Amino acid sequence: MTGGRQVAACGPVTVELTGITPPATFGRVSDALAALWESMQALPLGEYQFEAYRLYLTGERAEEHVVERLRRQGESVVSFGLADGPHLLSIRLADPQGQRG
Repeated sequence: MTGGRQVAACGPVTVELTGITPPATFGRVSDALAALWESMQALPLGEYQFEAYRLYLTGERAEEHVVERLRRQGESVVSFGLADGPHLLSIRLADPQGQRG
């Protein structure tokens, strides 16, 4: 996912698609992005949303971009819309005790 670049680890992350998938924690950002993309592909996204999220989750600098956001802000949250309303795709640094909050 990093196009051959080395991306420094930032620790475990917790991801969620609100209203769609429960929170799940991954030891590596690359694994989290792959799982999110697998879930997003199953959703009835329009062409524009599909391409935007494909680039966000699998693009050449996807992991690097997310790691940088996590280091600066502790999270990366973006929204997407489905017929039932808005949802959030969130990637957050995992709580060391495994608790969300």
